[in-house]
Amino acid sequence: MPTFRRLLTPIREEVFGTLEAVHEFLDGCALPPRARNAVDVASEELLSNVWKYAFPSGEPGVAEIVVDVRPERVRLELSDSGIPFDPTLAPPPPPASLDTAPGGRGIHLVRGLSSSFTWSREGDRNVVVVEFLTP
Repeated sequence: MPTFRRLLTPIREEVFGTLEAVHEFLDGCALPPRARNAVDVASEELLSNVWKYAFPSGEPGVAEIVVDVRPERVRLELSDSGIPFDPTLAPPPPPASLDTAPGGRGIHLVRGLSSSFTWSREGDRNVVVVEFLTP
């Protein structure tokens, strides 16, 4: 089964280029639309979080995204050398209203779309693994 893997510096141009490549990769996989869209959304949310928040000092870092497609599931792994951050501990966002600021909902969206969402700190790297069932 196909696997997509890319090492990148999480800056705007590389993130957008990587997301486009993931999108094209998923287009070539025979995935049910719901699973395909969920992986696409999760890739965008998680990779944009690395770009925006993992390196607050502005120092360039390294990230890697791996999308592994199997008949029964898709596994998305995103790792980065940024500051430690466990997204599984993120509190639920407040109810949406016209008065709340945008943002802060991506992690919870990804958790809701996936069948499994885990985080670990491996050496100096955050590793998020998200799985999506493909019934």
